[in-house]
Amino acid sequence: MSQPSRQIFVRHQAVEPDAIAATLGRQEELARLLAGAVIAQPRDIEALVEKLSIVVADDLEGGATLGIRLGPVEIVSAIDAALEEAFGRPSPWPDGAGAREFFLHGLYEEIIQQPSNLFETRMFPDGSKRYLPVNCGTWKACLEALRMRVVEGSLSCLRKHGS
Repeated sequence: MSQPSRQIFVRHQAVEPDAIAATLGRQEELARLLAGAVIAQPRDIEALVEKLSIVVADDLEGGATLGIRLGPVEIVSAIDAALEEAFGRPSPWPDGAGAREFFLHGLYEEIIQQPSNLFETRMFPDGSKRYLPVNCGTWKACLEALRMRVVEGSLSCLRKHGS
């Protein structure tokens, strides 16, 4: 038996084809927004990275008061572990026994909790502007940008001391 063909009928036949296409386009855009398939603009990602940087800096400052200072490699490893988590893979870190490992794991935990605290502004097809929790694609882009910021910062620090 053959499957009956599916057809889409338009209620008001007087509607222009361009209007139908625009409406369908807005619905598809809305679906992409709600599914988290739209990545924020670079300036928006930069603003989110600034907020994330403050969270990381506050956490590192807390460690400094305890005499624990993490280097760029350790900070990048926490960000890399958060990226693994963002891609749906389990954290590569076992819990550590020492204070330094415990603190580093705490930094990782602090990072992965941030998507629930970060919001992005989105324009909806109806023209309204709304705040949505940061979507998965934007979160991954933020982590990549934060990682690059730490790497570039450590490289510039090495250049200053090396010259």
